[in-house]
This record gives sequence, C-alpha cells and structure tokens, in this order.
Amino acid sequence: MSEQNHTTRYNAYIPEVVAYQKSLDQLSERWNLLSLLGQMSNIGMDISETRQAFSNLSEQLLQRLSEETVKKLSIELGAKAQVAIDILIRNLFERTADIGFLAMDMIICDFAKQSSEEQKNALPQLQNRFHEYIEKYSVYSDVLLFNLEGVLIASTKDEKIGNKIDSAFIYEAMHTSQEYVESFGIYPSISSKESLLYSYRVCDESGTPLAVLCLVFKFQDEMQVIISNLIENEIWADILLLDEKDRTIYSSNPFHYALGAPQKTALKRFDIIPFSGSEYVAKTQATKGYQGFYGLGWKGHALMPLAFAFGQQQAHVPFTEEQIKIIKHSSLFSEEFTSIPTKAEAIQRRLDMTIWNGNVQIANQKSGDNSFSKSLLNEISRTGAQTKKTFEESIGNLNWTVVASFINGAAFKAKLAIDIMDRNLYERANDCRWWALSPVFIKAFSAKYKDFSTIRKEFGHEMTEVLSAINALYTVYSNLFLFDNQGSVIAVSQEKYAHLIGKRIGAHYIAQTLALKSSKEYVVSPFEKTELYDGKHTYIYSAPIFIEGAKEAQGGIGIVFDAETQFEAMLRDVVGADERSFALFIETKTNNVIASTNPDIGMGERCIFCDSSENMVLIKDDYYIVGKAKSQGYREYKCSDGYSNDVTAIVCIKVANKEACVEPVVKNGKKQYLYPKVGASEKTVELSTFWMNGTLFAIESQYIYAALEGQDVTQVIGCDEIYVGMITWNNKTIPVASLAKYFHHTCAYNKELHHIIVLKGSEDKPFGLVIDMVQDSPEVPQRCVDETSQAMMGHHTLTKAIVKSDVGQEKAEMLSILDPLKIERYLIVEKNAL
Repeated sequence: MSEQNHTTRYNAYIPEVVAYQKSLDQLSERWNLLSLLGQMSNIGMDISETRQAFSNLSEQLLQRLSEETVKKLSIELGAKAQVAIDILIRNLFERTADIGFLAMDMIICDFAKQSSEEQKNALPQLQNRFHEYIEKYSVYSDVLLFNLEGVLIASTKDEKIGNKIDSAFIYEAMHTSQEYVESFGIYPSISSKESLLYSYRVCDESGTPLAVLCLVFKFQDEMQVIISNLIENEIWADILLLDEKDRTIYSSNPFHYALGAPQKTALKRFDIIPFSGSEYVAKTQATKGYQGFYGLGWKGHALMPLAFAFGQQQAHVPFTEEQIKIIKHSSLFSEEFTSIPTKAEAIQRRLDMTIWNGNVQIANQKSGDNSFSKSLLNEISRTGAQTKKTFEESIGNLNWTVVASFINGAAFKAKLAIDIMDRNLYERANDCRWWALSPVFIKAFSAKYKDFSTIRKEFGHEMTEVLSAINALYTVYSNLFLFDNQGSVIAVSQEKYAHLIGKRIGAHYIAQTLALKSSKEYVVSPFEKTELYDGKHTYIYSAPIFIEGAKEAQGGIGIVFDAETQFEAMLRDVVGADERSFALFIETKTNNVIASTNPDIGMGERCIFCDSSENMVLIKDDYYIVGKAKSQGYREYKCSDGYSNDVTAIVCIKVANKEACVEPVVKNGKKQYLYPKVGASEKTVELSTFWMNGTLFAIESQYIYAALEGQDVTQVIGCDEIYVGMITWNNKTIPVASLAKYFHHTCAYNKELHHIIVLKGSEDKPFGLVIDMVQDSPEVPQRCVDETSQAMMGHHTLTKAIVKSDVGQEKAEMLSILDPLKIERYLIVEKNAL
C-alpha cells in the first residue's frame, strides 16, 4: 500500500481534514457552477482552467495536511514506545553490573562457606547487609541467596527462607559463561507475580561455586514510574511492554489490556490494528540497546483508539510575525509543501487577471445588458477570495502541525535527556554509599594506628585492588579514590592518578563528607574543574567510611564521574545523528554549560540564549526551535535524600538561517484600497487599477484592450531603450513600452515579475505598457473624478484625473487616473529626444 493510500485511511478521523474537505467541496461546487455560467455569459468567460487548478491544489493540500497530522501522531506515539523500552533497558544495564559485583562481596562469600548451624547464627548480620543494599539501591525489592540445591538460605523476608526454586535456575547461574543471568517469569518461591531477576554464582577463592545470589528488580514499580511520566495528561494513550512473543507483561491500563494477553504489533510503521472489537492506532518499537545490552527481546507498544486519536489536538498558539517569517524560510518543510503557497498565489493572480480582463471587456461593449456579467465577475471574485482564505487557513494549520511536531519533539527530547541524567546520577549516589561499606575499607580504617602511613603501608595494596576491580566493572568513572580523616588521598583505582596519593584535598565537599553522621548520606561536589579529572569539569560523589564503635567518619570514598564522556553520550543518544540538532545540560541558576554536543558551546561556558522563554531563538546566525526540561529527580534522588542541584536539559533544532529570512522589500502587494462609494442613481466611471513602481494607478477601462501575463517579448535590435520589444496580440504586432526610465529603474521587463496591459493609443491603435500587477476594477462616482489642470501639472504629466477621497476619508491617498494618449505622447517625445 502506498504512503498516500495509507494516510488517506485516517482522513475521516482528522477534524481539520474533515472541516477543510467540506469547505473545499462547497467551493468546488460553486466553481463548477460559475464555470458553466461564465461560458453562458455575453463575455464568454472560461474559468475552467482556474477551477481545475484550485481542485488539484486542494487535493495536494489536504493530502499534505493528512500526512503531516498522521506523521505528528506517529512520531509522538513512536517516541513514547521507544523511550518506554529504552529507558528500562538503560536501567537494567546497571543491574548487570550490580549482580556481578555483589556476588564477590566478602560477607556473602563467608556466609555461603558456613555450615547450616553457623548460617542460622550469622543470618541477622547478612540480612542487615541486604537491607543496607536495598536501602541504597531502591530499585530492588529483595536480595536472595540460594544454596546449590536451590533452597533459599538468606533473604530480607524471613517467611521466604527455606523455599526452593527450580533447579534449572540454579544450574544456569552456576554454569553461565556470561557475567550475569537475566530471568523473567513466575517463581512461586519468590512471588505469585512475574519477577525480573538478576543472578550469579558466589564462589570461593578458587572459583568453586558456593551459592547463587539473586537480585529481585522492582519491575512493575519501575515500569509505572517510566510510563506515568510518558502519558501524564494523556486521556486516550496507553503504553504496554511486550515480551519476545508479543504478550503483554506490563500495561498502563491493565483493566483494558490484560497482562499475558497477546498483542498485534506495528513494528514496521504506524498502523491501524484491531483490538477487542475496535480499531486502534499503534506503534511498536524494539529497543535500540545500550552499550551492547538488549535485555530479553522486549518491545514498547503505544496505542490509542482510532476514533479519538486525532481529536485531542493541542490548542493552536498563533505565531508571531517574526516566527511566521522564520517558518516561511524554514528547512523543516519539503519542497512539495513549500510550493503550495506559491502555486496558490499563482492561481489567484491568474484569476485576478481573468476578472480584470472581464471587466475591461464589459466596459468596452457598446450594447447589451452587462449587469449579469458584472454580477458573475463579482461572484467569481468573492469565490476566489473565499478559496484563497480557506487555503491560507489550511496552510496555516499545516504550518502549525509541522512546527508543533518539532516543538513537541524538542521538549520531549529535553525531558528524556534530563530523565536519563537523573537516573544515571541516582546510580552514582548509590554506588559511593555502598562501596563505603566495603569490609576491606572498614578494616583498613579500623587499624590500631590510623595514621596515613600505617593505613597506606598495611592496606594500600588491598584497597587499590578493590578500587580497581570496581572501576573495571563501572566504566562511567574516571577514577575512584579513598581519603583519610584529614582529606589526604590514600588509594586510587587508576595508576595515572597515583601521584595524588599523600596529597591533601582541600575541597569543601571533602570536609562535608567527613562531617556526615550516617552511611545513608552522601555529598556531591559542585560541577567544577578538578585535578582529579585532569583539570576538567565534573561531579565527584563521596560518602563517609565509618568503623564500629566510632561516631565520626574515619575517612571516605570519592568517585570521579567521567562527565565529559558520559554526559555527551547521553545527549548524543537523545539527538541522534540529526545534524540540525544539538543538546545541552546547563545549571539552571547560572546557565553555565555542563555538557554540550555543539562544538561552539564549551563545558563551563555561560549559555547566552538559555534565559529566553521563546520556543524559537536566534543562536549566532541561525534560528532554532528550543525545548527545555528541568530536573525532577528519580525515586529518592534529588527528591527526598537532601541533595539539591537544579539542572536543565535543552534541545535545539535548526529551522532557518538568519540571512535566508531577510526578505526583499516588496513594493507591490495586493491590498485593499478605499474607493469612493457610489450613491443611488449616480453617474459612474469604470476604472481598471494596477501597480507600477509600488504605486497604484488607474486607467479608464474603456481605453484598455486587455492585460497579459507571462508574455514573451521579442527584442528589436537598435530599438530605443523605452521600448522593450514587440509582441503579437490579436493577430497584430504591437510595440511594448516601459516607464522604468521615468521611475529611474534599471529593469524594464521580466515576464516572471511583470505584466503587460494593451492600451488604446491614437486612432485606437494598440500598444503595450509594462506594469507590475493588476489590482481591481472599481466603479467610482463621477463627482469624485477631478480633471487635472495642465497648467498646474505641466505639459509632460501622464495623469488625466485624480479620484478624490470620499467624505470622512480625506486623509487617505488619492488615486491617479492615467491617460493612454498622454503616455503615448510621452513615449514619442522621449523617442525623439534620444
């Protein structure tokens, strides 16, 4: 099925398309009638070409409006489905590192080595450690330890201990060659509902399996957090998570989309799918993966009832004049779209010309009743104006639909970027606090002589090994370091920073860390340059290390976030490969840049356009659509843990170049002119008006033969410069003259820019005059036509009379009526003068 036929299926459900289709159908019927009446009139007017042109353009316009409206919804639903699965996959990627590291925990290993009786005595201590872990990594509901027979020997929940799990589960965890085992299903020994588990074997020093450790992820809870953010304020949209067999494993509306129920997917494109006896629009997205991790083959699936899909449109926010100018020159629109206003304008010009010529023809008829023909022309003019208005409204709607899609997209991407950042840094706050509980570090700081040299000498190698092992698993860190209660570095994870050992760090965050009273707390440095990150900007997360019996911190651990690499990667993931877009993280209060994908905006610089509340801004020489989103935190991070750090994500999409938006000064334009009103039984003069040199002029219609558009002119070698050449009109070869010299212009004639009117010269001989464009065909009262004084105006004036302003309009500009015979004489005089 073609894309056009695909989108046509939605037309009946798109209110704007239905409304414009109705209006254009009504106009089409009027055009058909007027076309028939035109052929029957005494001037034999044929507007069938205009009627067909409007009809063709109407179809093109409605098709584009339909396509862009469908595209907008497709992008929005597709983005929600994509984010739902990709945010989850990012989260689960962190879990794969957690299980591997926790399986090496010394306290867990020691417990697994003990006899059953010893384990009973040691269980409370291990449960406390499990609680500490869950308290910090709140994405888990439980930590489980199974023996090699699959019997649960440790859990935070006493009632579960002694339950047995499927032996296949234990076997896979014991023998996997991977660094983790990811499992999803119903495990009665754990829960009656489906559980997402991360497991790995616990081994002794020789690598012999002792037990199987398992982390229970808060799957339903996490999905609710992800999806509630995606569909807040949505009435009809729902998001599901589907497994590898397209069965529903999470539903934002489980009463309607039941868990376990299969779903028809829309992976290839946005599509209409059947569900529960109704039609829905849907988009299904497979995960893009994260650092090679793809999970269990799950998919995001967003859908909504077709009957309501296009009815919940945003209220149209009118564009400012400046924005309209930017949009007009925007790179957001295809050439097919940008040609529509140009085509509509061209059709309207031809219609204006047809009506203008019709009025000229009527004025030149010597007999017969012309009232029908004039009424017909007036009706054609009104229908043309109504058609143009409908086109302008529809084009404006199409403009809004396209631009709103990009505005919404920029805002959505900004929200996604800040969500990714908050979720990532939530893990950093967890890591530093958990690693501060390492038995190796606590043992080192519990030494009898706790001075720097003793700790370094006795435990330096062991501490370095632990730090290095952590850093190897968690590559988001540039370095990890331990410091004593004086703030001196005693161990680092990376050899390149070994020169810092023994150096005292005087930063304020070190003193803040040492002043903490609980292992639940942590400190984050300001985003600033530090020698711990090669003199670059970053955040350092730190937590205190406590020993048994001491109320004061004996030291601490600092983890140096690889901000330059990680933040840019987050932003790159959001804007993708789109060369028109860039993204930033900034500190909200100062507008200082934390990260940027724009090479011209460096880390630590102040963002000069970030204060603007406009959704379109000028950045250097280009206009951009701007979307912003402020940090909201994640779970307890920045919400209830005492840490405050206002950060804003900004996504910018280039729409136009500044120079491209500089429009040339247009001297001629179709505008309303206030002609004097004709009273009952007043004698009138029929005029035909036109533009020359940015000024509106008139000639009595009876002295005009016709107006021509797009006329080629044959140049005559040696011809005077006031003549542009010759044309054939009505089987006659006639000269065409230009008053460009009179107006001090260099361009005499261009068929793309100018028209030609054929005037009656002496003895009614025709000659052509170059004009800019035709305007109206008014009848004005003879009382307002004031013949000009030749003595006053001079012998070379081309004006025959002036149309005086009506009563009450005395300040308005008056209209000059030109005299074709005077124009002819002027041209002859100029010719003889050359």
